[in-house]
Amino acid sequence: MGYWARHPKKDLEDVLQTLHEHGYQILNPPKYYTVRCSCGAHQRQVHLTPSSAHYANHVVQWARNKPCW
Repeated sequence: MGYWARHPKKDLEDVLQTLHEHGYQILNPPKYYTVRCSCGAHQRQVHLTPSSAHYANHVVQWARNKPCW
């Protein structure tokens, strides 16, 4: 378990854990989780209630496309 508040959806909690393992900082949500890379140049919001069934894959793919992954 990470230092952030647990995500209500298990698949997105797994995504947050994966991002944490690759050096991303995860900030607790007032409305969204914010993930920041270790170099500080990239950041993304992770929704609490995504509308797409493939949202978790999109978040991971976004992170993999960054040079700091």
